[in-house]
Amino acid sequence: MFLLSKIIAKSWFKSLIACLVILFLLITVGDIINGYLRGWETKRVFFEYSLKLPFLMGKLLPICALLSTLFSINGLKTHSELIAILAAGYSAKKIYRLILLFSFTIAFLQFINVGYLQPYSNKIKNSNKEQSSSDDSRYLARSKIGNSGILWYKSKGYFSSFALFDRKSQELKDLSIYYLSEDGLVESIFKSKTAKYDSNNLWILKDLEIFQNLSDKKFPVVKKEKELLVSLEEKPSDFVQFESDITTLNIFKLASFINRLKSTGINYTEYEIMLLEKISNCIICVIFSLFPLISIFNPNRRSSSFGKSIVLTLSFTIVFWGVYSASVSLGSSGKIPPILATMGIPFIFSLFIGKTYFKNKKL
Repeated sequence: MFLLSKIIAKSWFKSLIACLVILFLLITVGDIINGYLRGWETKRVFFEYSLKLPFLMGKLLPICALLSTLFSINGLKTHSELIAILAAGYSAKKIYRLILLFSFTIAFLQFINVGYLQPYSNKIKNSNKEQSSSDDSRYLARSKIGNSGILWYKSKGYFSSFALFDRKSQELKDLSIYYLSEDGLVESIFKSKTAKYDSNNLWILKDLEIFQNLSDKKFPVVKKEKELLVSLEEKPSDFVQFESDITTLNIFKLASFINRLKSTGINYTEYEIMLLEKISNCIICVIFSLFPLISIFNPNRRSSSFGKSIVLTLSFTIVFWGVYSASVSLGSSGKIPPILATMGIPFIFSLFIGKTYFKNKKL
């Protein structure tokens, strides 16, 4: 049985490497040519391509998983090896289990890609944007997510931190403003549970705690206010820019950031979908690897058409990504729960694969 497993493994990984190389070359050539057509310099062409590559690989890996199973099974059929393997007592269950094990390789690569490489690419992209910004990076260059998950930024005469900016209500959560004196010392601190945008750079701070005389030799004064109108240099659009730093968090830091938001009662749906979509992309690699195995229940190469199998798998791919993208969009808009938006479609297709297996395993 080990020899039969070795034959299937050799065929699958050979197909996988071939698909990765061919598709990688296609997207590489296409993207580089597109860069030159835009009139970019060679250095910029390859720099932009390297930043885009992790995101291209995110879509490429599931397709490679699907094609590797499709081509490997067809190759075994072509030389009548699949019939011989099944006749030797190697059941469909063992083939499914073996391909499932192989698919974890692609899923792991996808996990590294979406969990670490894509955030790192976003980090470089943001850093490059800061350096090339014509307004000397007034806001974005000065924003940073600390280890606690708090977003920090520096403006004229003060620096601030906040937990989250709610785009719908245009409110900042857990805002702290540190006002500086002329010699650069912290003069006063404003801490507010929420800060809602009013108009003309004016913000309404609620449940406010004020610490004054911090830079003087006098004893600090502490005040509390229910509501106070404060002028800030930033508008709501600036805080949207600050949150672009969240895309630079790796998968574990993003999960920690979301857990902290849950305890504050802040709407974290958008970020939860971001996290669940990364996990879902890994699961999709497994689903795409298993789907073409439907053809093993018709092992005779004369009674099965390879062209028909290609059309079926390509149709499956188009339908899957179309429905999945629509589901994620509904989740982002708050119409369906995040777990259903990201995991619902993969779960349905998993049920289809399971139903097909149990229906045909006795044939």
